[in-house]
Amino acid sequence: IWTTSHSTENVAITLYKNSASYQVLSAATASTGSFSWTIADTIAEGSSYTIRVALVSDLGTFDESNNSFTLISISQSTIAVTSPNGGETWELGSTHDISWASSDVSGNIKIELYQDGSVYQTIVESTDDDGSYSWTIPDSYDEDSNYKVRVSSIDDGNVYDESDNTFTLT
Repeated sequence: IWTTSHSTENVAITLYKNSASYQVLSAATASTGSFSWTIADTIAEGSSYTIRVALVSDLGTFDESNNSFTLISISQSTIAVTSPNGGETWELGSTHDISWASSDVSGNIKIELYQDGSVYQTIVESTDDDGSYSWTIPDSYDEDSNYKVRVSSIDDGNVYDESDNTFTLT
């Protein structure tokens, strides 16, 4: 966002890094006071970025960000529970593998058992994100047909998945 007394002229918008031109964002755009920028994932992560808005007719007439900013990549972390994923019937006291697929998850994961949409028990507070966990189901758990498993990143609780449908403990 910028203001100008030259509102009828086009402006050039350039990304700078460490006070050097890094990438032209727009060689010429109407001086409306704002510009929508979709940040390409090819731009290097880092700090010391600024934006310069200059008149196309006189590139020496410009203004630049008062302060620098940092660009970071946003992880596309995903987790997908593959078992139990719904319809299974597992006996109390038996051992089964809880399995999942993950991508770009940093650190360990947490596995929880949900019953009727609420946390019933934590199966494991922290374990390697290796795609499988051998679970011996305690005999003391309630028999019910409304269970789901949730696997979540410990580092980012917003990265998780749970069974698509319910399974039964009997």
